[in-house]
Amino acid sequence: MWPVSLPAPSLDVPDQRRHHRGMRGVRAAGTTIALVLAVSCGGGGGGAGRPVPAEPVREPVVRPAPPADAATPLPTGRGTFLAAPLAGTVAVHAAPGTTTPYMSLDAQNPWRQRLQLLILDGARDDDGGAWLRVQLPIWPNGQEGWVDADDVTVSKAPERIVVDLSRRRLLRFRDGAVVARASVAIGKPSTPTPPGRYVIWARFATGHPSGPYGSFVLGLSGFSESIDPAEWPGLPRLAIHGTDDPSDAGQAVSSGCIRVPNALLRGIRDVPMGTPVVIRA
Repeated sequence: MWPVSLPAPSLDVPDQRRHHRGMRGVRAAGTTIALVLAVSCGGGGGGAGRPVPAEPVREPVVRPAPPADAATPLPTGRGTFLAAPLAGTVAVHAAPGTTTPYMSLDAQNPWRQRLQLLILDGARDDDGGAWLRVQLPIWPNGQEGWVDADDVTVSKAPERIVVDLSRRRLLRFRDGAVVARASVAIGKPSTPTPPGRYVIWARFATGHPSGPYGSFVLGLSGFSESIDPAEWPGLPRLAIHGTDDPSDAGQAVSSGCIRVPNALLRGIRDVPMGTPVVIRA
């Protein structure tokens, strides 16, 4: 798990909304929006670019109200699409075309890397404006919301990472072909790695290869489901991260993280921001 104190998304609500201007963001992808089963993985995080504080400050637990339609069945299609906010924040709505957003999501992580949000669905409002339903990288897991398509750019994810918990194996796919693989450690029974869908939320070198997070961290957009945030120094965000102990491979020993031997990290450390991560039981 990742004991790093990270700021929660801003809940400031913009006072006004501009008119919607059609499907510009959706057309940029050149195809339909798709849902691919992706997942969270367990993790820790060090800090590259920003040192990990010796005594992290506890992060306030924020529980924004989930969208009213969060339980609506999601469509499937070809490919996985990502939405990158154009401004410093992006307004998140409970339904397409609503006037007032229920939260404002920071467009960058604490390392000033621009977020890529997993697109789950698309719709038009009564005025013909295009909206996208996205997965939100906030605690607790499973939160979704709608964003104006004119507030983001849309792209198709060229890669994905698949973690098979039963085989304790990680595979990296590019254009459908396996380009890297590794035997990994997963969460122990008391803090299991939660299957699900996530994306790469942060990526950085730790500067401490022999530290608890190895030489590199791929932070995920989700969180442990077995650790109470009130008992953790900062929200327990999941990650794929390194380890300098090769005997970890194939073991269930982490606090929910996916541990990759440092020697094998070179095969995944350059994955792009937003890359979907699928964790299968």
